[in-house]
Amino acid sequence: MKFARKLILVVCVALLCAAPLAQASTVTSAFSNFIYSYTVTPGAGEAIRSFHIYLPTTEANASHYYNRIMPAGWLFDVVTLGSFSYVVWYTSGDPLPVGVATHFGFTHYCAPCCHSWFVAATGSTDPNVPIVDDDSLHTEPCNIPAPFNDLCGGPGLIMAPIYPVAVPTDGQTWSTIKTMFR
Repeated sequence: MKFARKLILVVCVALLCAAPLAQASTVTSAFSNFIYSYTVTPGAGEAIRSFHIYLPTTEANASHYYNRIMPAGWLFDVVTLGSFSYVVWYTSGDPLPVGVATHFGFTHYCAPCCHSWFVAATGSTDPNVPIVDDDSLHTEPCNIPAPFNDLCGGPGLIMAPIYPVAVPTDGQTWSTIKTMFR
């Protein structure tokens, strides 16, 4: 009886070791000079046709997102549904290649904060699609740049815009301009 249990245990361990381990998507972000960049690398068995990032509804205007970066054949949109808004890249074509890093991004003149994300097998702006992977299954740090640490307290693992950043003006220059046009 003991031998049979040990044999079953050895066979189970061997099968688990021989089976390929499922990998989750890797999604990372970076922020530099108001350029938001993202890298999505699908894991084994993941057919990714859309990439969604939640953001505040105050930043849900597609015309505020410039110099969009995405793979050929992909589309970009900003969608609000109820009290949620999100940026989405999507395609009706082939999914992202498994294990290959794919780059997305845009320029947006707002400060960054940590936000949640998800990827789906359906190429759509609809958030009610079957989710392949999302940030709830990950622990990667958001890596907010130092000047924005105190501005951001949001949940999530990647950066996205939160609100406009005021640009300080030089009082001397403004006074000079006002006197020129009096």
